[in-house]
Amino acid sequence: MENVVENSKGFIKAQFPEVDIIEESSHIIFEGRFILKSKHDDFEICEAPRLKIVMSKEYPKYLPVCYDVERKVKYDHVFSDSSLCVATNIDLANGLKESKSIEDYINKFIVPYFLSYRYWEKTGQDLYGDRSHGVRGIWECVCEYLGTDEIKIEELKYLLCWASKTKKFRKCIPQEYQKKFLYRYWPYIKKLRKLGVLNLRKEYHSLMDCLDPKGTMPSILYYAKSLA
Repeated sequence: MENVVENSKGFIKAQFPEVDIIEESSHIIFEGRFILKSKHDDFEICEAPRLKIVMSKEYPKYLPVCYDVERKVKYDHVFSDSSLCVATNIDLANGLKESKSIEDYINKFIVPYFLSYRYWEKTGQDLYGDRSHGVRGIWECVCEYLGTDEIKIEELKYLLCWASKTKKFRKCIPQEYQKKFLYRYWPYIKKLRKLGVLNLRKEYHSLMDCLDPKGTMPSILYYAKSLA
């Protein structure tokens, strides 16, 4: 992991001289003015946002987070704590799983985010298309990663619960139905786990936060019976 840290620090020093590097025991903070340039066909940007990127020293096992320090981004892909919603946890984990430097995070996610943001400001459209929000958006990214359209949105909660080994995950499907559940979904569960259980757990909790108190998906018993 030391090479990843040194690679990241070296990249930031070389490419973003106005960015400070603050090293702490478990993570590194890159904070300052990031000069971001990009182009898509005839549409170009040259941005200078003040950002704070928090990178774990165990990156990419633990995903980085980027904050809009000055809260100037007026976009529906910004969380209340000013962190930027650059992608789902699954998209991030998949895109960064072989990464050796924070350079990949910036080039694959931060720069395209600002390009799409400015394009949206100008045209009202997202440059790369826009995932749906909430449950459907998480379902879309899971299906895309798994390369299938066979997973029903009603199945998503149970698939992520089991794949992420969430506390008491073995109780999410009644024992008498577990064998059929695993027979049907084990290949998907194995592929999802390649993204890291902690990342899947974040996505599972994001999904649960999207559900209303009554639940927008069938009950565990209802779904389990569908496996019978």
